[in-house]
Amino acid sequence: MKLEDFLTENRIETDKDIKYEIRRIKATEDYVLLFLEEEKIMISLENYFKYNVKNLKGLDDELYEHFKKDEKLLKAYRGCLRKLSSKDHTVKQIRDYLYRYELKRSEIEDLIKRLKEYGLLDDEKYCIGKIGYYQNSLYSARQIRMKLLKDGINEELINKHLSNENEYEKVLKLAEKYARDKGKSVKALKQSILIKLTGNGYSYDNASKAVESLNINNENELELLSKEYAKALRKYEKKYEDYELRNHIYAYLLNKGFRSDDIKEVMEEQDG
Repeated sequence: MKLEDFLTENRIETDKDIKYEIRRIKATEDYVLLFLEEEKIMISLENYFKYNVKNLKGLDDELYEHFKKDEKLLKAYRGCLRKLSSKDHTVKQIRDYLYRYELKRSEIEDLIKRLKEYGLLDDEKYCIGKIGYYQNSLYSARQIRMKLLKDGINEELINKHLSNENEYEKVLKLAEKYARDKGKSVKALKQSILIKLTGNGYSYDNASKAVESLNINNENELELLSKEYAKALRKYEKKYEDYELRNHIYAYLLNKGFRSDDIKEVMEEQDG
């Protein structure tokens, strides 16, 4: 016999002051649905057995309000389970999520305590996992720290598991990745890489050391310079001419990071 059929069959009428008649009972693995005349209420299995619901014909006002409160807590708990089944969350993230259910602070903390006891909420485990992920993705220690703080991980846990060791190796890997951009002069490319590295939270010393160690040899730099010369010419030839035009083009190319000797060489070729 199904649990639902057993629960329904064994209900007996009582002399209780009934205001909400129980029309039907439906049991699932982790909660019970009570079908009343105009609504249905979800209650926990704990309350189902505690109040011997199978033997109730209906609910009075007091029990109805109690079950409605139980339903709110049950829905909040099940919502947490859905979130935690897809990915890990911190205590702060789950606490923030629970506020939408308009629960009391004590009720929220009780739910969080319950999730912790079941091993579903563990800030230290979350911290360790995220540090590993971010380090493999070449995030700086500063970036990792800021992300973990935003997620609600406390300083003590972060300091316990986050280390600045081997940061230079990560900086160098990231610098090598940025160096694949071949659309800039060597000087401009190095400046761009340095700005990106320090912007990602790496120290200037490690970033500059990594940039200087890069073997950047742009064999097509003169070809790139010629293209930039053509751009500059189109940009300024309608506004300037002769000596003034050359000065503006020269300054433009210097700002792009090209060497002065190379600029003069290309300009002489173009003038020739």
